[in-house]
Amino acid sequence: MRLDYIRPFTDASNEILQNYLKNGIKTSDITLKGDFVNASGIIAIVALSEDIVGHFIIDMEIETAKKIVSIMNDSEIKDIDKLSLSTVQELVNLIAGLAVTKLEKDGYNVDISPPVIMKSKNLEVSISDSEFLHIKLDTSIGDFNVLVAVESEKE
Repeated sequence: MRLDYIRPFTDASNEILQNYLKNGIKTSDITLKGDFVNASGIIAIVALSEDIVGHFIIDMEIETAKKIVSIMNDSEIKDIDKLSLSTVQELVNLIAGLAVTKLEKDGYNVDISPPVIMKSKNLEVSISDSEFLHIKLDTSIGDFNVLVAVESEKE
C-alpha cells in the first residue's frame, strides 16, 4: 500500500473537517487493519476505480455524527434521521472529492462511487481483500476513523 494513495484522503479529511471544527484535529493513531472493519455507529463507504481500485471509509460514533450534522446544518440534531444521513453523505462526498482532486494533481485518474451510508453498532463489514490503513482523527466532537484500502493500481 503506497502512502501517495493514502495521504490525499487523510489530508482531505483534515481540510474538510477543519472547515467545520475550529478547535483543531489531531491524528492520534495510524494502524494497519485486517480486511474486516467494525463500524462504530455510522459508516460511509466509497469505492475507488480507474488508476487506483479500492475503498475509502469514514466511520464515527452516532454521537459524533449528531454533532457534525448539527454543525453542518446549523441546528441541533437529536436523532440520526434521513436528513442526518444525507448530511453525512455530503460530508463524505466533500472529502472524497477533494482527495480525488489531490490525486489528479499527482497524475492519477480516480473515479469514486456515491457514498453508501450505514447506521449500526457492532456491524462488521468486509468489502476488500486488502488490509485497510486506519487513521484516527481526534476532534473536539469525537473521533473520525478514516480507512483506505487499495486493492490494485495501474501499472
